[in-house]
Amino acid sequence: MDRNVVWTIFAKEMLDLLRDRKTLIGTFLIPLVVIPFVFFLLSMSYSNVEKEARSYVPIAVEGTSKLVDHLRSQPGVRILSPDRPMEALKAGELRAIVTIPDHFDQVLRSGGRVQLHVAYDNTNQKSVYAKSVIDSAVQQYSSDIVSMRLRQAGLSVEAIEPIETTYENAASDERQTGGILAGIIPLMVVLSLASGGVAAATDLVAGEKERGTLESLLTTPIAANQILTAKLLAVMVMSCISATASLLSLSFVFRWGPLKVDGTDLSFGFLSPASLAVLAATIVLLAALFAGLELTLSTVAKSFKEGQTYMTGVVILAMIPSYMLMPIHPVDIPALYYVLPVFNGVALCKEAFYGEVDPLHTLVGLGTSLLYVTAIIAATARLFRREGAVVR
Repeated sequence: MDRNVVWTIFAKEMLDLLRDRKTLIGTFLIPLVVIPFVFFLLSMSYSNVEKEARSYVPIAVEGTSKLVDHLRSQPGVRILSPDRPMEALKAGELRAIVTIPDHFDQVLRSGGRVQLHVAYDNTNQKSVYAKSVIDSAVQQYSSDIVSMRLRQAGLSVEAIEPIETTYENAASDERQTGGILAGIIPLMVVLSLASGGVAAATDLVAGEKERGTLESLLTTPIAANQILTAKLLAVMVMSCISATASLLSLSFVFRWGPLKVDGTDLSFGFLSPASLAVLAATIVLLAALFAGLELTLSTVAKSFKEGQTYMTGVVILAMIPSYMLMPIHPVDIPALYYVLPVFNGVALCKEAFYGEVDPLHTLVGLGTSLLYVTAIIAATARLFRREGAVVR
């Protein structure tokens, strides 16, 4: 294969793609602007909801008890007395309703057990927060009752709490950072690789068929495999650029954005040379897999619009394993997933971010990915050589 010919076609395709405004928007603008913007909006929304939930906690109390004093002492709590408490709760005017039975304090002082009823709205996060505030007040009052009973019996708190447990987090800052990023970055990278080359693949085959330029290109003294190789490389480059833009935007969000992780100092020491090598190889193979699949669908399509419709399936193919593996720790990933297409790439990405690259998993995952890439490119090349597939 003449590399100069492939390079010339590749340079021509890249120049055409970079001149296309739609491609630039899909490849650069969305990952670099939209992703951080979405994270900022989500973070601001959660922050505003949490701030309001903490600053103002309106509850209704039916009955009397010293527990009411503990409720009033909680930050943000306001005790209201609406005419119809349950309707006010459903309307969001109240966050919870506390019903204290008769003789509540007397029963407690006599050593009995009482039942407290709390009504709240589980679909309202502010109401759920109010429930936690009430739980805190009840625990404080319960502790006071227990202390009183122990003093009356001549006992200390240690008599009912003989064991004191201390907990130590065995995960280092690097491991915690990797755990946080492993749930987000593989998803963003795989989706970017799948969607970043869609516009390029659709235009390079289906679009050129519609414009009649592909037929002219095939009549030149250039082998079909050389044309396909150049187009494949162009789609791969656009996919990798999109994935890189997504990584840059996420790094911006984590470094300067409003997202904070309590108790964790972000440290990137888990990115060892081995982890970076596995990540790079995984990204390249995934880019090649998606590029080959997208060029196949673009070749089958008879028009640009039909090609765009087919490309939806590629994005769905990327979403399924990404979301399925998102909450799973690398040690719990089934061995079968390192053999399945796309699943193996997501699994290897998670291992790399956790800093636990298993040589066997790497060999199996990258090996099977290479087989899938070879198979899809071979199928695409066979289809590309069929005159009926590339000529309208």
